[in-house]
Amino acid sequence: MKLPKLRELKEAIRAIFSSPYTITYPEKPPKIHPRFRGRPKPQDGCVACGACSIWCPAQAIEFFVDKEKGIRKVIFHYDKCIMCGECARICTTQNGVKMDTEFRLAGFERKNLKEDGKECKILFCEGCGEIIATEEHIKWMLEKLGEKQGANFGLFSTKLKDLGVIEDVNRNITFDKRDDIFTLLCPKCRHRVILHDSK
Repeated sequence: MKLPKLRELKEAIRAIFSSPYTITYPEKPPKIHPRFRGRPKPQDGCVACGACSIWCPAQAIEFFVDKEKGIRKVIFHYDKCIMCGECARICTTQNGVKMDTEFRLAGFERKNLKEDGKECKILFCEGCGEIIATEEHIKWMLEKLGEKQGANFGLFSTKLKDLGVIEDVNRNITFDKRDDIFTLLCPKCRHRVILHDSK
């Protein structure tokens, strides 16, 4: 049997009279590093584009659409979340979801383990009635485009309506009037308008 070294004896004696190396959790709150990756937390910068829902490997993010109410939002299911952080990484605005330091997500009922994101207003195509995007998403794109936003008449007219510069008029899209290029249209209907105007 090998005799203990003096250094090991010194450490053993020091450990007897010193405080524990581990924290007294859960009696006291743990010291969490600011970069710790806990649960994903929806933010006000969300535009309900759905990128996080499509990209989530655990399918823990639900993409909720209500056409009757004209709203769209994402719902985070923490009972399925693996806290990988892909939703925050892939976020279109980089401000729609942030990783929180909260990791204590245990519960007795699944309905308590979910959190709703911000409700965003849906914009519908004025030609066919299909969903184009959310109002917040369009505004975010216009801000990113900056001085080039006037190139898309439909998107730019949405901003002008919001500012109160032009009135919101219910148009009857016939695809044979020049005014149709100023309406908010889906890519398919816009293609028909441009093709008709080019003849």
